[in-house]
Amino acid sequence: MTAPPPARVRHRRILGLAVPAVGTLVADPLLGLVDTAVVGRIGAAELGGLGLAVGILTALSWVFNFLVFGTTSTVARAVGAGDRVAAGRRVSHAGQVAVVLGSVVGLVLLLGAPLLVRAFGAVDELVDPAVLYLRIRAVGVPFLLLGFVGHGAFRGVSDTRTPLLVALVANVVNAGLTFLLAFPLGLGLAGAAITTVVAEVIAVLAFVVLLGRVGLPIAHHGRPDRTHLAALVVVSRDLFLRTGGLLLGLLAITAAAARTGSVTAAGHQVLYQTFLLVSFLMDGFAIAGQALVGTALGAGRVEEARAYGRDLVRWGIGGGAVVALLLVGGQDVLPRILTDDPAVLGAIGGAWVLAAVGHVVNGPVFALDGVLMGAEDFAYLRTWTVMAAIVGGVAGQLVATTGGGLLGLWVAVQLLMLVRLVSLVLRVRGDRWGRAGAALVTE
Repeated sequence: MTAPPPARVRHRRILGLAVPAVGTLVADPLLGLVDTAVVGRIGAAELGGLGLAVGILTALSWVFNFLVFGTTSTVARAVGAGDRVAAGRRVSHAGQVAVVLGSVVGLVLLLGAPLLVRAFGAVDELVDPAVLYLRIRAVGVPFLLLGFVGHGAFRGVSDTRTPLLVALVANVVNAGLTFLLAFPLGLGLAGAAITTVVAEVIAVLAFVVLLGRVGLPIAHHGRPDRTHLAALVVVSRDLFLRTGGLLLGLLAITAAAARTGSVTAAGHQVLYQTFLLVSFLMDGFAIAGQALVGTALGAGRVEEARAYGRDLVRWGIGGGAVVALLLVGGQDVLPRILTDDPAVLGAIGGAWVLAAVGHVVNGPVFALDGVLMGAEDFAYLRTWTVMAAIVGGVAGQLVATTGGGLLGLWVAVQLLMLVRLVSLVLRVRGDRWGRAGAALVTE
């Protein structure tokens, strides 16, 4: 049995993947943060409507994130086994699925935006801004899903630098056009939505151009036949349910915020966007784990996969603690970047501290998620993520029903994450974590 690389080599590989991945992951919520910063200077109703719309779009994005996770795992396994033709075929087929799904979802969102917004119980003043933003963003949904496949393909070959370059270009375009369209040209909320779609299109075009550099033959594979579709469904099913369940739980909490009024909804939007940004910062270790563990297992190097798993858990714990300290220290400054409304800032108050300290729990959750995804232990992740989402979503609705405020809603968010942590720790301390068939983390 081949011994795993020395610790210093493993740490260098983890950081070499995680650091660029962090930049790429931050780019996604930055698209939302730029919109939030601009719209926060237009009005509370527009900001609250944006929050509900972004919550819905985030739910859609995370539900279809199986295109990222599934592509990463299957490509990493194929590359680890030395079969790049199979890896390219999986990217091609995932891209075709993304186009079909994105077109259908975009059309449904375009036509059903008013019904969807009202279904979440938004107060009247939030409906029109949310519908406007959703309908414009619906045009970009196919490009959003194709971008997921592009990210997964590069992660699967352990290249996180190229996606970072693509994300930087897209965000520069988004930032410049958002301010131009929203204020000088007077398009306001609509301008913010248009520029986000433009950024999504640019990202897809860049991925298509750059994919040839990673050595994956993605052309001439044709449409997926029944066998290939069945394989894609097997990989995607549990990831879809896992991610969909998680986002529905978080969306239930966002809907609860919308039921309580525009100020609470606006405050929740500020906290939620910060939560997404910081979560993606720490999720860089999960991406490194998925690629490294998946490639090691594809090559049959089980002990190496276990060693990476232990390292990544430690990184997650330490990273979460550092992030919590930074956010608590910046509680008087950071919320003001996203809004200058005194009522919204007052509502955020103590909820900011709770959300910040919660990242001590979130850090190891994201690291363990990546480890188990690399091991393709998707069924377990599905079951317990859905259970956690039910607990958090129900708690959020109870807060709104009983007249609770923003602090209570974020107790519900942290309860969701705590259930995830307990389930993941129990899994990795056992011996049924995935195909390698042994514990990843031991004392």
